[in-house]
Formats: sequence, C-alpha cells, structure tokens
Amino acid sequence: MKQMNRKILDYIKTQRICVLSVEMMDGSPHAATVHFAHTEDPLMFFFETDRGYRKSEPLFGRETTRASMVIGVDEGNMKTLQIDGEVRLLKGGEEKLFEDAYLGKFPSKNKKAADPGAVFFVFIPTWWRFTDWTGPQGKTIVASH
Repeated sequence: MKQMNRKILDYIKTQRICVLSVEMMDGSPHAATVHFAHTEDPLMFFFETDRGYRKSEPLFGRETTRASMVIGVDEGNMKTLQIDGEVRLLKGGEEKLFEDAYLGKFPSKNKKAADPGAVFFVFIPTWWRFTDWTGPQGKTIVASH
C-alpha cells in the first residue's frame, strides 16, 4: 500500500471526528460518528467505545473485523479521506500508543478510559483515497493503489 503524503497526514491532524463503519457478526454494517486519534508510523487509528455499544460486538466476536472510515464529513472543508481496513482490540504494547495518541488528543476522556466498560481498539488501513476540491485545478484524488 502506498504511503500517505505529508499533505494528507497534516490534514488528518486537523480533524477530531470520523464516521466509522464496522462489519457486524451477521455481515451487516454499523456506522457511527466517533472521535479518533492516530499515529503516523505505523499508520494506525485509535478509538474508544463502551462494551454495551453495538460496535463492540464484532470486536469481541472475532479477532479482526472489516471496517471503513471517512474523515472529513464537513461540506465546508472540501476535503475527505476514505479508508478501508480492519479493526481489532489493542494488542500488547499498543496500550501505550493508544494512551499517547488518543488520551493525548482527548485528555478529558482519561476518566472515561478508566471505566471497566471502556473498550479500546485500533483500525489498520488496507486502502485509502483522499479527495481535495480546494486546489487551483479543482478536484484532485490521491489513492493508495
């Protein structure tokens, strides 16, 4: 997969929410608007949810789950990043990455993260496409494949 250029990585830093869709156990999609944080190397997106929410079901039902996310859902922004990949629960060592990235970006969530029902998970991209309508030549698209 082609790496994202600096312009795209810088755009991600300006955003706090995305729409995340996960494949449920029956194969149906479930989408929600959620806060996210990320690391650049390796490129990973981190999320927090509650064990009682629907998106938790496939996280506990299988090792990895297909997912898609969209960053840039504000029409006034004129930029959007679509990403396909997989979500899974954090593995050993990723807890520190989560704390640094997610709780660093959203320090007000430290108390919520201590709740026993809190679930932390990661999205690993397998494909992406960035569309920018703000350039002088109009719409430009950069994709991973």
